[in-house]
Amino acid sequence: MRLTDKRFWIAWLVLFILAIVSCMTGDWSEDTALLGAAYTLSLLSAWLCHRVRPRAALGNLIVMIAYNAILSYNLVFNSRYGAGLTWWLFALLLNAIHSIGLLIYTSTIRFIKKHH
Repeated sequence: MRLTDKRFWIAWLVLFILAIVSCMTGDWSEDTALLGAAYTLSLLSAWLCHRVRPRAALGNLIVMIAYNAILSYNLVFNSRYGAGLTWWLFALLLNAIHSIGLLIYTSTIRFIKKHH
């Protein structure tokens, strides 16, 4: 079964909108900029993976959307009494770790393809 680009770009757009909503609901600060950078890294790593492995990129986007939806909801609606820092940290770390892992995976696949 061949995946179409339309599915990927719809999922990519959903994550992009989720990132914008998460970053714009709070006050603009360095923390928000750092979270925005993590979301940008997630979007870029998914796009780079799509160029090498479209099916893996779509699967990773679906996973990113799932955990970011939960974290964004809690960041926006359950941020009282210091809990916002916890949700912000989880969103930052999960996006950064997932993106770095995806970049390593993409680089490895490209290296293997290049040398075979």
